[in-house]
Amino acid sequence: SFKGILSNRSAVACLIGDTLRSAAFVAIVLYAISFIRQRFLVPTDLASIILLIGALCYALGSIVSGRFVTRFGRKSSTVITALLSGIFTVSFVYAPILWLSVLLIFVASWFYGTLASAANSLTLEQVPRRRGTMMSMDSAVINLGSAFGTVVGGPVLLSFSYEGLGSTLGVMCIAAAIVISLLAADPTRT
Repeated sequence: SFKGILSNRSAVACLIGDTLRSAAFVAIVLYAISFIRQRFLVPTDLASIILLIGALCYALGSIVSGRFVTRFGRKSSTVITALLSGIFTVSFVYAPILWLSVLLIFVASWFYGTLASAANSLTLEQVPRRRGTMMSMDSAVINLGSAFGTVVGGPVLLSFSYEGLGSTLGVMCIAAAIVISLLAADPTRT
């Protein structure tokens, strides 16, 4: 099963894209609250509420993703939401005021939720006869991507501040969109 998946260019592209998008999401899930606390001196209780609302935005994005996938297809939905997630990840660290930054974090969270569902759907359809193995591999690369985003994010933050962090991780999500756009196929739309 692994050989069949790894010999499929489209399946490998989806796995690479999922690694990159999950690495990028670390900017929101791990670093965004630290950013607003440090940059805008937000108290812990308000930061906790912002984190909960961001999680709600992610969940709502995941729920409505089905409508986008049905309307635009798995690949298009994945590419569009990856581009938007990356753009909003880059932008929240450059916002000059707290509430604009928070709004951008919420929008990024919503698009990451939509992206997660669309990308998982696209990846799962790549090798229909090996869905179980594909799902296991996808879960592994998503976790690997999260670890990669954390490992890359720390040194970038120390060297280039939050602007470098947001830019680096946001560009990873844009790279995921490019990889999927150029190399992946939607087997359900042939």
